[in-house]
Amino acid sequence: MTLLHKRIIWLVIAMMAGAVGGWLAYAAKPLSYTSTAQVDIETHVIENTTPVVPNMATEKQVATSGIVLASTARALGATPTDLTRDLKANASGTSNILSIGCTMPTPAQAQRCATAASISYVAYRNQASAGKTAQAHDPLHASVVTAAPVPLSPAGLGKKILLPLGAILGSILGIGAIFLRDRLDDRVRDRADLERCLEAPVLAGVPRIRRRAGSPATIFTRAPLSPAAEAYRHLRVRLEPFITSTSGRGGTLVVTSWGVRDGRTSAAANLATALAHAGATVILVDADLRRPSLHTVFATGERPGLADLLAGRASIEEVAIPTDVPGLKLVTVGELTSRSADLFEVEWLTKAFAKMRARAEVVVVDSAPIRAISDAITLARVSDIAVLVANLRRTHRADARAAVQELRAANPQAIVGVLNNVPRPLREGQARSNVPAGPESLLAQSSVPSALATMVPPRGQNGKGRTPLAGLTGKQEPRPGRPDSDDEPTSFRDPE
Repeated sequence: MTLLHKRIIWLVIAMMAGAVGGWLAYAAKPLSYTSTAQVDIETHVIENTTPVVPNMATEKQVATSGIVLASTARALGATPTDLTRDLKANASGTSNILSIGCTMPTPAQAQRCATAASISYVAYRNQASAGKTAQAHDPLHASVVTAAPVPLSPAGLGKKILLPLGAILGSILGIGAIFLRDRLDDRVRDRADLERCLEAPVLAGVPRIRRRAGSPATIFTRAPLSPAAEAYRHLRVRLEPFITSTSGRGGTLVVTSWGVRDGRTSAAANLATALAHAGATVILVDADLRRPSLHTVFATGERPGLADLLAGRASIEEVAIPTDVPGLKLVTVGELTSRSADLFEVEWLTKAFAKMRARAEVVVVDSAPIRAISDAITLARVSDIAVLVANLRRTHRADARAAVQELRAANPQAIVGVLNNVPRPLREGQARSNVPAGPESLLAQSSVPSALATMVPPRGQNGKGRTPLAGLTGKQEPRPGRPDSDDEPTSFRDPE
């Protein structure tokens, strides 16, 4: 039923298509009318003879035989060949009633034909042309008990039957097609399905963002009360145990996916923004050398970035530039050269990220996709946490399994999943008045493996007067130059 609920639109379309098919079948069928006369066949009792029981099967054949057809054709001015397909006889049950029906294009023609056929049969059976002596010794006697009426409606199935029947058949075919498509579809279906593929916790499901809502990469800033923004808050809270398990030093998160257009750049940008809103100092790094896009998201333009830092052409202070989000700095991809890809080695990246971790509590890295590009694997080797983003409408299970195997080979401290493009709940807005309901990720959650719980160290000072990522769960210290903001309503404001 859950599958049918998800595909209810397709089921309705199939039902409507079936109803339209029934209507077309009715419209394409030529109109015809059937009139039926009923003839009673009784045993003619004759002295000193054994009564003969009518054989109704034989009488059916007699009623449509050549002699009866010829007589009927003469009465109608037609040919016996024309009447062969229009004249029918039928006996019901064990009674001696023979129904003689005739189908014609008009009601009057149908009545006239059935009347002529019944009269011709009765005349033949009663030997009307024979003498009285022959009639007296005829073992059977036929008489018309119900004259052929004028039919009031066309013969066959009408619209009242064809339309519902078509709708039912369309529904059956639609249900079959839905289950067949679901069985053949290898794409990730839901969070539980993704968890089985990854064998790792899926921390959040980000709702589908409509195109008219703008760029998904800035949804947290543009629509802080939206279900998608709430999903990234939820992801931030669930990531806290993994981030704080880095023993007080700044944590590095690499956000990647198997293929393009799975939403990893949007996930990296919104996650970094959510962490900064919670009071953490964050550096967001664009490490996608093939398709860099964060400089467009934050409108920074072309400037020195990660490639320049790795090549020694710029310092960390020059490449880490502030953004409009307090506490968030951005490192763009920088000026790419033919040797930029060669600088993506563990040694160079370790030094670059060490400089970033010295200036931020969290480093979020937007990586290239894993498929056919080795950069993500290298970045996972120098990162603490690998966040694998899968798209509900694009990512295949085999691809998700292949991606997590590649990440495990890089041996990060933890691997977690995020499911993107989750359909919105059908009844949004009921959890909070005038506020969109939370995403699916706020409902049933998979538990973090117990082995990971031991990774979280006790809280303590980190040398800066507060515990790491205090803004995520504890009281946030005011940042200089950042007034206590009332940008968000109290019900959604981050703990302060």
